[in-house]
Amino acid sequence: MKTLPAILFALGMTAVVAIAMLFIGGNALMNTNTTPVTNSPNTSNVAPASFSGDQAQLNQLQSLVSQYQAREKQYQQELADAVQRLNDANTQLNDANNQLNQYQQLIQLLQQRGIIRITSDGQVFLGRGQ
Repeated sequence: MKTLPAILFALGMTAVVAIAMLFIGGNALMNTNTTPVTNSPNTSNVAPASFSGDQAQLNQLQSLVSQYQAREKQYQQELADAVQRLNDANTQLNDANNQLNQYQQLIQLLQQRGIIRITSDGQVFLGRGQ
């Protein structure tokens, strides 16, 4: 006879839990104060709820990204300009070295023919050609 009260108590507890579940489910269905689900597989490219409410911070971050991209573009242009100036200076240096070599060859030729004589202290004397 002890089993009958136990069965009735189990059925009563089951009914209480079922009623509570129905009440919670009905309340959830009728609730109009809801937020959109952010982890739903049907939504794509949706900002998290923390950013959707803070549009000013999002705009500020986008502005910073734009500023950094513009600064990077400026630095790349400055680098390209510096490389161009370096190439121009290298060309001028090569031209000057070629001209210097020509002068050295001319002086050596004048010394070989005896037209000029250069002493160890740098003095230049004109001689008579042969």
